[in-house]
Amino acid sequence: MANTTLATSTDEAGEFSINLPSKTGEYTLVSTFVGYDPDSTKFNLQANDWEFVSVTLINTNSTLDEVVVTRRRERASEIALLEERKLSNLMVEKIGAQELSRKGVSDAEGALTKMSGVTKSASGANVFVRGLGDRYNSTTLNGLALPSEDPLNKNISLDFFGTSVIDNIAVNKTFNPALGGDVAGANIDILSKEFSGSDFFQIGASSGINSQAIKAEDFKKIDGTNWFGSLKERKSPITDLTSYDFANNWNPSQIKTPINSSFSLSGGKRFNLANGTLNLFVTGNMDSEYRYYDGVIRQTSTAGTIFLDQEMERSEYNVSKTAMANLKYSFGNHSISFNSMYIGDQGQSYGQNYGLNISDDDGDIRLWRRQHVVDNHLFVNQLLSKLELTNDWTLDLGVGYNHVSANEPDRRTNNILLRDGTYRFYNNANGADNERYYSEIGERGWTAKAIATYKFENDRNFERKIDFGYNGNLVRRDFEVRMFNHNVKGDVTLSHGVDDIDDSFNGGTLADDYFQLTTNWGAGVSALKPNWYNAKKDIHSALVVGTYQFSEKFTGVLGVRYDRVNQVIDYEIQTRTSVADGPSTIDKNYILPSLNLKYALTEKSNLRASASRSYTLPQFIELAPFQNTFATFKSEGNPDLSPVENNNFDLKWELFPSSGELVSVGAFFKSMKNPIARVEYGNNIMTYHNIGSTAEIAGAEIEVKKNLLKTSTGYGDNILSAGANVSYLYSSQKLEASEVYFGETRSALQGASPLLANADVSYLYNGNRWNLTSSIVANYFSDRVFMIGTHTYKNVIEKGVPTLDFVTNAVINDKWGVNLRVRNMLNPKINLERETDSNENIVLESYKRGVDASVGISYKF
Repeated sequence: MANTTLATSTDEAGEFSINLPSKTGEYTLVSTFVGYDPDSTKFNLQANDWEFVSVTLINTNSTLDEVVVTRRRERASEIALLEERKLSNLMVEKIGAQELSRKGVSDAEGALTKMSGVTKSASGANVFVRGLGDRYNSTTLNGLALPSEDPLNKNISLDFFGTSVIDNIAVNKTFNPALGGDVAGANIDILSKEFSGSDFFQIGASSGINSQAIKAEDFKKIDGTNWFGSLKERKSPITDLTSYDFANNWNPSQIKTPINSSFSLSGGKRFNLANGTLNLFVTGNMDSEYRYYDGVIRQTSTAGTIFLDQEMERSEYNVSKTAMANLKYSFGNHSISFNSMYIGDQGQSYGQNYGLNISDDDGDIRLWRRQHVVDNHLFVNQLLSKLELTNDWTLDLGVGYNHVSANEPDRRTNNILLRDGTYRFYNNANGADNERYYSEIGERGWTAKAIATYKFENDRNFERKIDFGYNGNLVRRDFEVRMFNHNVKGDVTLSHGVDDIDDSFNGGTLADDYFQLTTNWGAGVSALKPNWYNAKKDIHSALVVGTYQFSEKFTGVLGVRYDRVNQVIDYEIQTRTSVADGPSTIDKNYILPSLNLKYALTEKSNLRASASRSYTLPQFIELAPFQNTFATFKSEGNPDLSPVENNNFDLKWELFPSSGELVSVGAFFKSMKNPIARVEYGNNIMTYHNIGSTAEIAGAEIEVKKNLLKTSTGYGDNILSAGANVSYLYSSQKLEASEVYFGETRSALQGASPLLANADVSYLYNGNRWNLTSSIVANYFSDRVFMIGTHTYKNVIEKGVPTLDFVTNAVINDKWGVNLRVRNMLNPKINLERETDSNENIVLESYKRGVDASVGISYKF
């Protein structure tokens, strides 16, 4: 308050309150924020206990008179996040809700692929950061660890996190002790939305198509689930192998009009409570999406001879549901918040491959068909608080409980042989060629943080402080799988054709001894027990970080983290030839130092350097020797894996020419001990190995954001802006593992693209009654190693893919919203290829995703 000692600062959401000594008289509220002109606002408290004061600040360099409500300091705006990046003592990159909307990004995964050094695999889930994939990255929500919903991945699929729940996303490519030590590529921290501002309620809907799905003549939908994602059957119903009690049919139905849709609602309300404010924010949405793929799929022997050459088609339907509630109570300079989130994601897929596959007789044709549902549910609950005990002491406390239910109920697989014009069941694996498969995962996890900060007073008001505290991450996972083999006896001919499997496999034909129902454990009562693994991971951490500002320009951050790691996986798995049982144990202590230096060359430019040590644990699925069968290969874990040790070095220069603009140039180097890689060996089995003693990664990144044009008229303002980032990456690893034979002595790192590029051009019209934003966004990654070959297998390469998206959004009278999105406009082929000794690779997989187009509308009350 002007001419008084009454003062305060906003919390993270921009909320603040000041207790006044008297209700009478006129007061003047003076507001300031870095990068904005100061403001003075007069008001009278009168007889009310509370007075709501709306304050506006104008950006210092703005020619558009852009206003920001300071009590809602927009963490999601591009300007605020760039200002925060400039002032931070750590190398952290953020992308907020404003930029996501401008670039037409609908989820966190899409957001990351717009950042430098980050790309998504075209043939799988999750992202690569500086060439390092899922194993080497970590994901947190509001600073607390998140689990994966999928047993094949360490990190949660980021496309679950739509922009309705994201405030901003921070990417830490350099390690510091506040992050979990199990990271080498990047920590991805998603900051969830909180309510601030005026009360509101908003509804929205959109509809669209996929160019390939809408024109597919025979789009198939599997039995057992529906448009909303409900299931007939979640767990195995079989209690007796002499009864065929499955609820789902083998035969699919047909979808005539595969139209994508999305529905959403959100709202927020503010309450004055006691000496503080209580803010409530809720949001929910449901998205449904159809996709259709057709292409080719092949596989080779170790000598490079093609033994499988088939046409591939796949119909997919995905439905995801997200709900989140945030309750935050702010009082003085303190806050307590509770976040509760539910994510449900279901993928339904019907796919088949038709053509040559290891012919027993000349002219044999094989049909491989798979129908499956992946049904995942994640529940997250977090209690967070930030307390300012004194001017010198603050506390950052948090505890979270996560629960994952991930199921693959009734995966149905058929192998069928066409010989001499007659379809027959292929039955060379004692029934395992035709199976129904049920897997269940239950995972519980507790995560916690307790960080105290002490600020040292000094005459020059420099930033000098020490942070110390505890992190905990305790995880328990239970995995079970049951596979029911259909061992056909006698005549294996399909009497009613290839499209009526129900006529062959049913209760009547089982009773007639047409086939026998067995499991990997045999045919008796004891055969009903599952293959399983149970996993435990306990990480207890202590950390201390000192920040010391030596001068107005130079600041250093020195820290160390101690991690006590205990990870145990116990398992019992019946293969066709033997029983594998555990446990696999990792028991380690890690001391992880880090140093971050920042030198402000000018008011608008910084020079930064960082050095640190971290580690990478092998994941549960990489350790458990459970074998899973796919169309052209099998995957299997390796219980003898060791953790990876990482040394990380970064150097970066950044310039902020004016508000909203950035030029950044950086270089990095990583050395790794005992690197882990996905490898392929005999019988087309994919597994994991510590493939050698060392690996090295080096690269450079350039990032630019620039306002190209700014004009103002009597009707509105126009801005044309552009952004681009380019990354070059070099990687090399020794191939010397004693367990396998490599044809080469060195290889590039799995997943490391030498070249990554992202670019966007945006036009903004800011009018008196309506606003318009249109953007074109392009991405590209170059060829990279998908899987390292062994035993004379050559490497499998994921070919580079360009993408081009267009999005336009309009807001009318601050009430109506309209958007148009066209994604994957180039619709490139997605190829996996095996290298050969000649100049021409063998295409193992090739397909297109199709162009996605949608139109949406929303209304805000």
